[in-house]
Amino acid sequence: MDYQGTTARSLLAYHAMVAVYAVQDFLVRGHERALDGFGIGPGSIVVDYGCGPGRYLAKASRLAGPSGRVFAADISEVALRYASARAARLGLANVTPLPIRDGRCPIPDASADLVYALDMFHAVRDPNAFLAEIHRFTKPRGALILEDGHQARTVTRRKLLDAGGWRIESETRRHLRCTRA
Repeated sequence: MDYQGTTARSLLAYHAMVAVYAVQDFLVRGHERALDGFGIGPGSIVVDYGCGPGRYLAKASRLAGPSGRVFAADISEVALRYASARAARLGLANVTPLPIRDGRCPIPDASADLVYALDMFHAVRDPNAFLAEIHRFTKPRGALILEDGHQARTVTRRKLLDAGGWRIESETRRHLRCTRA
């Protein structure tokens, strides 16, 4: 089944995942701290690629400020509905949800200062196409923050370097910071 499948079982599973995240975020506050140190500042153009229900949107929106922009991109219409509702509920005027269709996202070329893809890279079926698309809309001096998700760091590194177009600038326990090669 495709990740964005719309069967009743997949919708139920997605809603259950969102509920688990809500409980987790309530019990273990501070998940948004993951964005600290990413370099998001006032006026930044940021892309939350694979945004899911939008867990990081409020923090990214605050960091980018009113002169910045945050694109919440996902392949799932359900995810985009959750992200849109969260942005509306929290009054995040600088957040724009965008669908990813056939591996393409309607973000202009070389426009993003920072792209982060958290807890989703393990699910990407075509890492080369995925990384090429992010490369397309990342500014020449922009960065990609890539979290391993549910795969070993060695697998993440291999996929990233095999795809070309990126170099690893730094690593933390949670993610790789990459710049365009």
